[in-house]
Amino acid sequence: MILCAHQPVYLPSLHLMNKIALSDCLVLLGHCQFVKQSWHHRNQIRAGKNSICLTIPISQRKKFGQSLIEAQMAGDHWKRKHLKSVREGYGKRPYFQDYYPDIERTILAPHDSLAALNNALLLQFMDWCDLSPKVVHSEDHDIQGHKTDMLINLCHLTGADHYISNEGAHAYLDESLFQQNDIQHHWQDFTHPVYDQGRDFIPNLSIIDALFNVGPDCAALVRNAGHI
Repeated sequence: MILCAHQPVYLPSLHLMNKIALSDCLVLLGHCQFVKQSWHHRNQIRAGKNSICLTIPISQRKKFGQSLIEAQMAGDHWKRKHLKSVREGYGKRPYFQDYYPDIERTILAPHDSLAALNNALLLQFMDWCDLSPKVVHSEDHDIQGHKTDMLINLCHLTGADHYISNEGAHAYLDESLFQQNDIQHHWQDFTHPVYDQGRDFIPNLSIIDALFNVGPDCAALVRNAGHI
């Protein structure tokens, strides 16, 4: 079984969606620390000829060391602003009405943490892209260790004998520990797909860009964007 693990991020990218497509099991790392100005609470969408960053304001009542399941969104005013930007950026795209109502409903719904919102959106995107790995929430278990040690423990927890990482893990991952634990480690080889955006192509946007532009074909786009 191939496992991947990732912290809950806002409006995830095609890159993450492809890593999930390559996996049999996904662990959502809600117990990990929230990082300000990271993908945890922000992402890029199209705005005319350019891209813009949508950022969720996070309450600073607990300034240091809060996890993603502890991080609280600061009010609701940002929701209308984000949704307005999405409508302005994509309202005329061919599949906008197929997906926007559910995205709006999920964002406007009450969520008790940043992780809860991010996970609700991710599960919806996974359904639209025909991705159905087993999903495990780290906060439901006693997860020990850091960096590679934590990943090894996640493999033991889920019974995985393969683990997949993206290139960002090169900075901290120790592949020899996987070998010592009889777990085969893989690197995700991702190439960003080019698809019709109605104008000059901008890469590295949220998955919603592909959904609004190519609709049901987004599932194949996600699956074919990378391999191990």
